[in-house]
Amino acid sequence: MEANRGEFKTNWKEAQLMGPTQDDPTGREWTWEEDGYTVIRSNARSGPGCHDNCGILMYVKDGVLEKIEGDPENPYNQGRLCPRCLAFKEMLYHKDRLRYPMKRAKEDRGKNTFERITWDEAYDIIEREMKAVIEKYGPESIWVTQGTGRDINGYGKLMALCLGTPNYGTGFLSGQACYAPRMFSTSLKAGGLFICDYSQFFADRYDNPAWEPPGCILVWGNNPVVANSDGTLGHWVVECMKRGSKLIVIDPKLTWLAGKADVWLQVRPGTDTALVLALCNIIIENDLQDKEFIDLWCYGYNEFAENVKKYPASFAAKTCGVDEDLVVEAALEIGHAKSACLQWGVAMDHTSEGFITGMACFDLMALTGNFEKPGSMVAANPVWDMSVTWLPREWVWDGCHKPLEHPELTMNDKYPALNAIAAISPDMLLEAMETGKPYPIKAMFMMQNNAIACMGAQPQRILPALQKMDFNVVVDLFLTPTALACADVLLPAACFAERIGITGHQPYALGAIAQAVEPLGECKSDQRIIYEAGARFQSEEYKKWDSEEGMYDYLLRNTGLTYESLRERTWLYPEFEYYKYKSGKLRPDGTVGFATKTGRYNFYCPEMTYFGLSPLADYEEPPESPISRPDLAEKYPLVLTTGARSWGFFHSEHRQSPSMRKIHPEPTVLIHPETAEKYGIADGDWVKIENNYGSCKQKAKLSIRIRKDTVSADHAWWFPERDPNDGTLFGVMECNINKLIPMRPGKVGLGASYKSQLCSIAKAEG
Repeated sequence: MEANRGEFKTNWKEAQLMGPTQDDPTGREWTWEEDGYTVIRSNARSGPGCHDNCGILMYVKDGVLEKIEGDPENPYNQGRLCPRCLAFKEMLYHKDRLRYPMKRAKEDRGKNTFERITWDEAYDIIEREMKAVIEKYGPESIWVTQGTGRDINGYGKLMALCLGTPNYGTGFLSGQACYAPRMFSTSLKAGGLFICDYSQFFADRYDNPAWEPPGCILVWGNNPVVANSDGTLGHWVVECMKRGSKLIVIDPKLTWLAGKADVWLQVRPGTDTALVLALCNIIIENDLQDKEFIDLWCYGYNEFAENVKKYPASFAAKTCGVDEDLVVEAALEIGHAKSACLQWGVAMDHTSEGFITGMACFDLMALTGNFEKPGSMVAANPVWDMSVTWLPREWVWDGCHKPLEHPELTMNDKYPALNAIAAISPDMLLEAMETGKPYPIKAMFMMQNNAIACMGAQPQRILPALQKMDFNVVVDLFLTPTALACADVLLPAACFAERIGITGHQPYALGAIAQAVEPLGECKSDQRIIYEAGARFQSEEYKKWDSEEGMYDYLLRNTGLTYESLRERTWLYPEFEYYKYKSGKLRPDGTVGFATKTGRYNFYCPEMTYFGLSPLADYEEPPESPISRPDLAEKYPLVLTTGARSWGFFHSEHRQSPSMRKIHPEPTVLIHPETAEKYGIADGDWVKIENNYGSCKQKAKLSIRIRKDTVSADHAWWFPERDPNDGTLFGVMECNINKLIPMRPGKVGLGASYKSQLCSIAKAEG
């Protein structure tokens, strides 16, 4: 195979970019010498990582990363870094980092009996075992999985395509319940994904004359100053507050932002749709809707307006457990604001029909004309169409793999919405692992995915299913509970300081990940592992590069950049404009309007009828709630919400970091003091949390910040300090709140009840 990256090589000053840029990179350097250090300017990306691409300066001496700082010149984070990034060295040089490929006998799954092998031997085993599975059961019997959308996002698909399987996606995340439900429903509404405008589309940020701060920010089911999720940094909200933005916060917990809000609505988990429909009703009743936007750019308003009459403020107050006057106050605040935007969180996806909440919230934004104007919801399209790192598109890997033989075998046929978007059903795939129906799943290729500890609902089902597979490959930084439980071949991944790459998971700018140090041992990047392992299943005609840099040159081939020229430039921002629906910039054919079949924003969404659902957003109680299951609530009287982010961790990562464990040493469940007193629980007690699905124990943390009828439990806990030979898989099942969460999606296969179950609490014995 011949390298072809030479044909792409160019200096950034000579690059013929797809379009003009905002920023002038003159004088910007990507590396220099300073006080005895070599400084490398880069962008932090997993692993370990998060949903962001913060600009960093890495200080290297004698081949060792000595310190890391935020890059004050980078427009994205402007020098700010979270505690995890500042403590990155603890993870990079941790004694427990995986350093070499390893194998283990199938009969030893769950035991720490791995032995070191070479990369060639690892690839030989993968090739032999995967081809045996393909020969016996077909390529569709392989499930290629990833964790949350970080640097693997967009690349893991290539591994699945090389293997010939249509089954690729997040592993064991019931209902694809992280962003996918919201993206699906709102794309039907508005033709794409729209996000809050915090000036992040401009290289000069808050100083750009075209930008205005949002008049009102709805922080809904999200704690951005801690979570920093989905390519949004929490301090952007704070900067907008400094410039006059008002806050309305919807959260069952009193977060820091809720304490600063004009209105805080402490809703019962799972009832958000009832609230947003009532807000819409109140705005219409008070004649505060944006009539011009509705008349010119919206479809089905009259039907929508009639439908929301069913949801007066009194209904929302009773259903959500909030004060009726606060509901009205919030609606009037939104209706009178010069602009508003929606800072939404995964809580919307974490009810069985959660994708409807996203639809309704977009209806609220459309009702008030808050699309594509400064400080509102703006389109989040991949910069220079580099979709591999943001909302990956099918054509990304065209020509790099043989065509799928049976794409119709994608495991999703029980769920019409998943079928429509060619997405897998993790719920169906787990059933197939257990039962062999509709066809067997016999092998796993898992990347950045500690499913048993983190995203997997009902891990008590997942663990035995993984352990009976014919063959499992795990790629990770550490020996996780999932790897210890099931890996036959365990491959060591590189951290972001040890490799090159391209930024992703945000649609504002394009940037480079620059390598600062040599990888520990024989670690390789996830991307290199994908194309090297994938090459074992490809003929020569599909091999387009022979190096990691060549891979990125290939992906950048239509931008006018190469990896080298991007690294020299370090980042670049395309020109940005508002009101794109007026200039034909939202539709592929260049006509004005939204990228929907109607060409308008759809209050009435005809496509929903294809899935057997109402074309208008309506409220539905969670399957297990005090209202829908009063019989169950007698035994399990409290509402259980899970999955809130904490400062020290990103999901199941960073439990090895000494400084992060000091911040959050043990798994905790947040309980209101009056509720704790009722059940004889004191602060610091170990608590048994139980429901009809399972039980676990966590340590009580008493706080008036939580609703009295709700408890909030940590997720993704395991204890890497434990002996891997003690038979407990690092204690992963002891405190695992997902044992209380059903592997059960909503009607269309999207959404799941991670945040709206019932439970009981009691002081744990012993």
